[in-house]
Parts: sequence; structure tokens; C-alpha cells
Amino acid sequence: MPFDPTPVTDWIQPRLDSGQVIPEVLDAFADLDEAGAYEVQQMLIQRRMSGGDRLIGYKAAMTSKAMREMVGLKEPVMGHLLASGMLDASQTVAVNNYVKTTIEPEVAVILKHDLAGPGITRPVALAAIDGFAAAIEIGDIKTGDNQRSLQMTLVCNVMNGGQAVGSKLVSPSGIDLRVEGMVVRINGEVRGSATAAEVLGDPINSVVFIANKLGELGGYLQAGMLLMTGSIVRGIPVAAGDHVQVAFTRLGEVSLAFAA
Repeated sequence: MPFDPTPVTDWIQPRLDSGQVIPEVLDAFADLDEAGAYEVQQMLIQRRMSGGDRLIGYKAAMTSKAMREMVGLKEPVMGHLLASGMLDASQTVAVNNYVKTTIEPEVAVILKHDLAGPGITRPVALAAIDGFAAAIEIGDIKTGDNQRSLQMTLVCNVMNGGQAVGSKLVSPSGIDLRVEGMVVRINGEVRGSATAAEVLGDPINSVVFIANKLGELGGYLQAGMLLMTGSIVRGIPVAAGDHVQVAFTRLGEVSLAFAA
């Protein structure tokens, strides 16, 4: 019998909207597998869109080899980006809107051509990119400090709480993201630094992954979409009063301020 995502979706949706720590989905639906969790994620997004929201792109997570090995994953995971999650870098973000708030410095990608997987290769993905930008993703860790299953991560849309993208769009021509440096500061203090090679060896590989995973799920990437390629360092908790600045070598910078 084909999997019906409706019961799981009906169970998780009010909990996602509650603003409270969510119990582990496998405790209620022990047979939920990865494919089923992706179906639940898609149904939740469709419901948001039916309510007036708009799909603007996708995100990759668990792009660090060390993180995947730690939780036993063979590949990254994918989530959706909605228009309601776009943040203006000039606005102040309320941490009280999230269960547990983290920030992740990332390379954002804007597409100029459609990408329809599976079978997308790195050269094909690169040719479809309009440009790169500095970005901050907010993580809304709806499980709090509790360990979460892969299925829980997926039904929570990979813990996406929104994203801010810098105003500078850099052409992919001549840019090697593997050596693109990044420094993240919170209240002026350096809290992390690395090159974008920490993201699957090259953030372009995240574009390849998203296009091919979406193809497996029956969708495709459209021109103009935003892709968040994955955090360059581990997510960093933030609190009211924090000011976050992410600065890249050539992609410019982006910042966010947080309040209660």
C-alpha cells in the first residue's frame, strides 16, 4: 500500500506552529522512513503555499562529512525555502519566534536556468548559476537540545527558520568557492572561520545534490530560485542582543541583529 503522509502531517503541523519543543516523530510513527519523511515535508510546504506562502528555493544541510558520519548519513538532506522566511539584513530578528535559535554562515546561489535532475553533473550545475552571495541562515531547532532522528529533521523542514542574503551578487566566472574564505563575528568577536570547501568540498556540489534529490522526488529547480548550500561552520546559538556579521573574501558580507 502506498504511503499516506496525511496522518503524520496532521500530527506534526500543530506542533510545528506551537512554538514549543516538538516530541520525536518516531515515537508516534515508528515506521516512518526517510522517503516518507520527505513526503511529509512536501505536504507541509504545499499546505503553507495553499495558505498564501510562496516557494522560492531549496536548502541543503548536513553538508559536512564529519556531521554526516556522526549521525550515520550517506548524503546531505534537503529542505524548502519559502518567501515568508526571507529576512532583510536591516531588520531585527526576534529570537522569541523560534524554539532554539542558531545562525549558519552560507554561500547562497541564485539560478539563471532551470535544473532538472536526476543526472545533473557539476559542469551542468555551474552553467545554470547566475551568481553567489553571502548569506546567513537561521536555524529554528524545534527539538531544543534533544537528539533528533533523520526523519524528525526532515519533517521539520531541516530546521529552517529563515535566511538573509547579502546585496552583492558575484558572477561564478573565475570564482573558486573551495578557497573562498569566511569569518563570522558575533558582537565583534570572531566565532568561526573557514573556507567554503567545508561544504561538500565545494558548494557547487550542494547545487548538484539538491537538483538530483529534487529530481528523485519528482520536482526540478527553476530559474531565479535561491539555493542555500549549507553551513560552512557548525551552527552557532544566538540570543537577544546579539549582532551577527558574516564576511567573505569576495562575496561581500551580510549581518543580522537579534532581539527578544
